[in-house]
Amino acid sequence: MQETLIASLLKPEAYSHPASAIEVLETHISWVVLTGPFAYKIKKAVKLDFLDFSTLQKRRHFCEEELRLNRRWAPELYLEVLPISGSVDDPVVDGEGRAIEYALKMVQFPQSSQLDKQLIAGLLRRRDLRALAESTAAFHREAPRLEFTTNANALTTVRQPMLDNFQPLRKVTGLKLVSRVEAWTSQNLLRLEAALIGRRKEGYVRECHGDLHLSNLVRMPAGIVAFDCVEFSAELRNIDVVSDIAFLVMDLVSRARQDLAFDFLNRYLECTGDYPGMDVLGLYVVYHCMIRAKVAAIRAGERSEEPQQEQDIEDVEHNLAVAARWIEAPPPRLIAMHGFSGSGKTWLSSQLMSQLPAIRIRSDIERKRFFGLDETAGSESKPGAGIYTDKATAETYAGVLDASERLLGAGFNVIVDASFLRRSERQLLCDLAGRLGIPFAFAETRATREELMRRLRARVQSGEDASEANIAVLQHQFEHADPLTAAERERTVVIETDATIDTGRIIKGLRRTAR
Repeated sequence: MQETLIASLLKPEAYSHPASAIEVLETHISWVVLTGPFAYKIKKAVKLDFLDFSTLQKRRHFCEEELRLNRRWAPELYLEVLPISGSVDDPVVDGEGRAIEYALKMVQFPQSSQLDKQLIAGLLRRRDLRALAESTAAFHREAPRLEFTTNANALTTVRQPMLDNFQPLRKVTGLKLVSRVEAWTSQNLLRLEAALIGRRKEGYVRECHGDLHLSNLVRMPAGIVAFDCVEFSAELRNIDVVSDIAFLVMDLVSRARQDLAFDFLNRYLECTGDYPGMDVLGLYVVYHCMIRAKVAAIRAGERSEEPQQEQDIEDVEHNLAVAARWIEAPPPRLIAMHGFSGSGKTWLSSQLMSQLPAIRIRSDIERKRFFGLDETAGSESKPGAGIYTDKATAETYAGVLDASERLLGAGFNVIVDASFLRRSERQLLCDLAGRLGIPFAFAETRATREELMRRLRARVQSGEDASEANIAVLQHQFEHADPLTAAERERTVVIETDATIDTGRIIKGLRRTAR
């Protein structure tokens, strides 16, 4: 009956607006009828383990839920839920009389605008991921928080879905890699119990998107927006915000765009300050790899044609390999920027963080966060006063070092973006690296005095950076900076930023120097 209805919706007269080149996209739970200006999504009358669309009223309910949930992300795309009246042979969308089905009406967009297609076409840029991180962070900030119930519930809602992924994989691929990833998952679920419970208690489990990956992101005239949020299962969207972003991080990494993944991740962390959440990011990245592997494994078992089945098995093995590379990453390194204001520390560290890759912590942003200021807000502080007193600076650096230690413990390379002009501040980093037994190096940025002043004037005029450094601050730095010691020089890579920059060469130098 539904198949007949869908075939009849290919007729232009079923709509009150002009419709041409009508076509249908089909998934295992819905059809989307493309009419030109609008798309109509109709849910299949199915009942599965994870959803129930078996009755007309249930399909209407979930259309309304899909509208409610997705309008939070993309109000310009999601328009209304409409009844389909008439008969399956002669339907009328938004007609009068008894409804025989319901459809979610959306603005139609070209599939070439989806970010998976944009990535393949070479149209996805670093600035796109940074802007997306900002909008995602803003959404998560306002998303409803789930109330804490019990420790057991907080753990079970995370543990069981993760462990359920592995059994289907054993039917289609070798046991060794599956067992290794499963063992790692089990070990880390146990190791991170306190963190998982803490995040639930602290309100990081919220009503999120639940399916945030490249195919569910689209470039619209006003910017990139997410669509197709999970509407059919509260359990799949009521998740840790870190799980929500981990899906996109994993998707980019699996497509060999680790650089874009870390651009997104770094900007998200700058916006939220959720560095403690990185304790569990790896667990969720591997989880989303395994979800994709499981879906491909189940699909392979249902295939009748061998070429398609072989492709599914390749997908299983690819996602297992992505997970294995994540959990077998080499030991982390600590890199500290060093140099006067305007010497290019932040610009260079933004290049390094996407290519190493690494998580960068900017002291300028963390100082503002500590004092409750927005990133680009002015503090009206003079050198050595206001939020730049010795006490304020010591507190800022203490917070930066605490976050660095946590990130290094979670296995991430870390770049600390600060001036580190005082020997005592640099010693804190040396002590941290020594205590953790990790390689450590300085990246010293240099430019002529004239160039430093030119850059600072331009930056102050733009008002778009977290740094408040101006000519007066630069002069203060010249007068009070401590030169690097001989021992510090041995672990320093010098970069002249008013010359041509070869990021690959710099990274090689840092890897050689870090010890």
